[in-house]
Amino acid sequence: MRHTKGLLGLAVSLFAVAVLLPAAAGAIPVDGRLDPSYALMSTQAIQTNGSDDTQGVMDFGTGSELDAAYAAVENGVLYLFFAGNLKDTVCGGQACTDFGILDVFIDSQPGGQNPLISPAAVGFGFPYPGLAFDPGLAPDFWVQYSDYGGLDHVFGRQASYEALPTGGGGASYVLGSGSNAGAPGTLSGGTNPFGILATIDNRNTAGVGAGCGVASGAGVTSGMELAIPLAAIGNPTGCIKVTAFLGDTQTGQGILNQVLPPVPAGTCALGPPATVNFASIPGDQFMTICLGATPTRNPSWGALKTIYR
Repeated sequence: MRHTKGLLGLAVSLFAVAVLLPAAAGAIPVDGRLDPSYALMSTQAIQTNGSDDTQGVMDFGTGSELDAAYAAVENGVLYLFFAGNLKDTVCGGQACTDFGILDVFIDSQPGGQNPLISPAAVGFGFPYPGLAFDPGLAPDFWVQYSDYGGLDHVFGRQASYEALPTGGGGASYVLGSGSNAGAPGTLSGGTNPFGILATIDNRNTAGVGAGCGVASGAGVTSGMELAIPLAAIGNPTGCIKVTAFLGDTQTGQGILNQVLPPVPAGTCALGPPATVNFASIPGDQFMTICLGATPTRNPSWGALKTIYR
């Protein structure tokens, strides 16, 4: 059930978080593993309706979950680590249409789109025009990472990117793909002008279980990792806002209940993107990352400052 934001949103303690990030002290390997340089941004508080992976296999997953979000900046690169899993499907002789999708929307400069009028059909999944975000979030860029099965047990990972200017018509690319999980996150076979990296370590069997009830994603140290040069998102120097969610292309669920920051416990699938309005869901489903200062760690959020909206 959807609710109007306001006092109810505060009552369920779902809030936006601002973290002041320093540059990381050393290189961060893009290997799908949590690095000490990362600051915790948000922790999942609800079970996944995208199935729970219990196999613990690095390059194959049977469920999708988004357990926690972390961020770091080093040498002009924004690193985003999403603890959890993405679902693969072995297609056999039929069409390969059932796989997990991670969508990341970044608001890093004036303008942007809310609701979306793009992205274009450069990624996997479903049409996004019509998807509406919380007030105060108008994404300027979109990065998608998908983990899909292939014929004869050949698995693939593909990343896509699009700029989202206010009037539409932004540059869009299939960045490339990789057949192996883990380091170094290099993408090949696409157009990747900024050198974005992406990878996954699908071995997680902890975190949230299957369902729509209360859960915690704390403690998961493997998942999806992106390295996005700041040049790819307009060279911001101040604060940026990020929202992330998982999708399922096969079951008709559309956007899963795996969103960070989280949606309220008891929420199941959100539905096709064109029907989703995050403004009608309690709390702010975006994180605020402020570049350039040294954070003081908070035991639950890794945040210097928490903003209640």
